[in-house]
Amino acid sequence: MKILTTKTIPSKIAIIITAAGSSTRIGGGIKKEYLPFKNGTVLSVCAETFLNAFSSAKSSKAKYQITDFIVTCPRDGIEECMKALGDIAPEVRIAEGAETRQKSVYNGLLAVMGQPDIVLIHDGARPFVSREVIMEALEAAVQNGASVPGITPTDTQKEIDENGFVVRHLVRSKLVAVQTPQCFKFKELLEAHGRAAADDKEYTDDTEIWGEYCGRVKVIKGDVNNIKITYPSDLEALK
Repeated sequence: MKILTTKTIPSKIAIIITAAGSSTRIGGGIKKEYLPFKNGTVLSVCAETFLNAFSSAKSSKAKYQITDFIVTCPRDGIEECMKALGDIAPEVRIAEGAETRQKSVYNGLLAVMGQPDIVLIHDGARPFVSREVIMEALEAAVQNGASVPGITPTDTQKEIDENGFVVRHLVRSKLVAVQTPQCFKFKELLEAHGRAAADDKEYTDDTEIWGEYCGRVKVIKGDVNNIKITYPSDLEALK
């Protein structure tokens, strides 16, 4: 008697790491993603963390498979970006970004080959992201269509008007400070970015675009250590 088995087809995953910003707030004349960290740079450590998280993707029994890995860089900055990636450079493809994060991510989405199921978008200046956060965010996106890691702010939040006066007292337990990777169904996010590019609104991140055109975003537990290198004081974390 024949026993029929159902072969599990792994979900196709695309990864986009954004590193196209000018890093003006960090100072020092070097892009924050290219700063030395561990045995490489902030950017190379980011990329390696994602590659290691999916290291089992080559197995036929793997649940997820990376089908494309994009890193965005400043215009005319491909060679410098490759240098910052070091030994990781052959594992990724580089796409030139644009003057805003929104446009850079859209360029990255347009550069993705094939039709992955899920895309993970991560800040190249967040080198402390853990495998646990990556995989939990991915799982939540598979189940809900979109996800983002978030942590509850430690300070009480207030909304102010244009003159600096408090107009609303926000409930801290209902607020989250979002991190990356932000994860989405690829086809839907690409279409949403296309629509966002045609309107007159500037979006701060991809969850806002998804919320405008697609629906709700599931928040998973983030990690307080998953900080974004932004200001000179953040450089202490790299030591």
